[in-house]
Amino acid sequence: MLGLPVDVWATMAFCILAFFGVSIWTLVYTLRQEERKMALLKTESDLDTYSPRALDDLRHWIETHPDPTHPDVEAARAAYNDCVDTLQSTDRHFYGWSRAEVGRLDPL
Repeated sequence: MLGLPVDVWATMAFCILAFFGVSIWTLVYTLRQEERKMALLKTESDLDTYSPRALDDLRHWIETHPDPTHPDVEAARAAYNDCVDTLQSTDRHFYGWSRAEVGRLDPL
């Protein structure tokens, strides 16, 4: 068998199958998410940009960096407010937002 032991061929075959299997699964999963996003964009004409946890982390970062001269504070505040506005103006969301969570959000 071309001079290599069977265990080497088995290991190589496993690595190839694992690599392509994970790659194909990841590609299909990502494309399905993008299809969901496109469907939401078509019906809602806007898309929430942060998950509940990510938006909470962003708010926490903004609150812990109150210095307005910090170069990223204004960009973070604008991104936060944009996501809050989008969540409050759309009915369907990509991430798992509940009505109660959206209702508790206030712009900064």
